[in-house]
Amino acid sequence: MGASEEKAIQHSTEHYEQRLVARFRNGDPEALGSLFEMYVDRVFAFARHLLGNREDAEEVTSEVFLRAFERAATLREEGAFRGWLFRIARNLCLDRMRQPRLLWLESEENEVASDNGRSTAKMENRIVVHQALAELNEEYRLVLVLCDMEEWDAKEVAEWLGKSLPATKSMLYRARKSLRERLAGAWSEENEPHDM
Repeated sequence: MGASEEKAIQHSTEHYEQRLVARFRNGDPEALGSLFEMYVDRVFAFARHLLGNREDAEEVTSEVFLRAFERAATLREEGAFRGWLFRIARNLCLDRMRQPRLLWLESEENEVASDNGRSTAKMENRIVVHQALAELNEEYRLVLVLCDMEEWDAKEVAEWLGKSLPATKSMLYRARKSLRERLAGAWSEENEPHDM
């Protein structure tokens, strides 16, 4: 597929989304259903990366679409739906992170079966990454999740955060460096012999 074909598909998708958003703003429940299908997996992934567990992410995702439906009239016509939706998700995730909670150690269905310890190591690595991500400040966490996990381009993230593109790229660089340092420290601590 050539660049011109990709652009045409992207333009068509954007036009379709704009029509759905216009219907959504007018209270059309079918439009909300279509927008839900377009974004539910991405909102869930975003929430899961920020919160670190499936249960909280599922609850936040449900609440995001409930709030979006309740606030359809507040969506500015010229505003991007995705940015608005992810702003709701971010705020709900921040609210959830402020609440006291128990530590969830997740176990994916495909990791339940024994595979010579690989799934245990994979789960331990995931926990270390989630803990390191959780230790970063909010802006670092957001820029990493949006750029590296949700694959937004830096320009979109800059607009979403209300920052310049150079400032966003600089923040992304610092966030990646900080995460690498935390992970290196955590993994070196695991490999050190412990006195008994």
